[in-house]
Amino acid sequence: MNKNKNFINTTRRKFVSGVGLIAAGIALKPLSLFAQDEAITFGLYSPKNYLSKKLVSKINNAIEPEINLATYNSPSSFSVSSGMYDVIIGRDSSIENLIDEEELLELNNDLISNKTFLDKKFLASSFDPERKYSIPLSYGAIGIAYRKSKFSEPPSTWRWLLDSDKYAGKIALIGEGRTLIQLALKYMGVSLNTNDPMWINQAEKLLKRQKENVKDFGKKNGKELLISGEVDMAILSNEDYKTIDDSDIEFTFPREGSLIWQDCASILKSSSQPNESHSVINSLLEPKNGKLLAEDIQFATPNIMALDMCKDSFKENHTIFPNAQIIERYEDTSTILDFDYEMMIEEMWDNILSA
Repeated sequence: MNKNKNFINTTRRKFVSGVGLIAAGIALKPLSLFAQDEAITFGLYSPKNYLSKKLVSKINNAIEPEINLATYNSPSSFSVSSGMYDVIIGRDSSIENLIDEEELLELNNDLISNKTFLDKKFLASSFDPERKYSIPLSYGAIGIAYRKSKFSEPPSTWRWLLDSDKYAGKIALIGEGRTLIQLALKYMGVSLNTNDPMWINQAEKLLKRQKENVKDFGKKNGKELLISGEVDMAILSNEDYKTIDDSDIEFTFPREGSLIWQDCASILKSSSQPNESHSVINSLLEPKNGKLLAEDIQFATPNIMALDMCKDSFKENHTIFPNAQIIERYEDTSTILDFDYEMMIEEMWDNILSA
């Protein structure tokens, strides 16, 4: 009896112990199984069709976690609140907003050795003056799209759109007041970022004077008016120009200079993988990867070494790259400015529209 009793008690203890192990299985699970169930991934957020699968694979070689790529369709749909991201790639205005909201990690340049490949022109910016939070990967600019059958030579000056009646009724401008005033300032030979009321008043007078010669002042889409033949010239970015399928429409960079936009890489302050994030950005700047990116997306690259490796047909494309003299006259801008400036620009834009 005792033997049987002991046997029953022992068996029961083993059974209860086994149930306990099953109940506590998560806590006692081998660490290797943890890694399988909760694999660490790296969140990378970029524009759609910006990073190819081949490039993501190359970048992934710089870190151990698998890259989880999430994309957005356009700068207007950019939002970091919808996912867990480490590195983000965004248009300068989006990056500036995140800087202002203190959501970006200050970069450790010691971990981004490939930053030395960047053109010095891009080592400072209006939206991130000391490049504490952003690394430029690509850029483009606002210029003039035109129907080449109507011109004996490219209309490579703002004069024909902003200060002449030669093409009256055949001009489309843009409906963004601040940008148009900035372009007028550039045409007049001053920085488009000036906040001097005297120069801004001059820009207002210039645009008021030109208004009667303009077919459309931004109420319609200048690109569509150009395609339909209603105008012969329109202000466009070279990014928008790329979407036009018409061999008679060309693009030129005005010799007075213009406004540059940039796509930049940054690290979110919420990232739990700052070292890996720096490695990813450094990998994006690796010349071979920079070359692949530039030729994939057909945007200009600020990476000098990457550009040097690109095909001649890419480097010599005049709709992608302004020449060396013109690019020095191009500027980027800040979208977050003081209240007085904003009020002044808004008032002047209203005056121009109602003139």
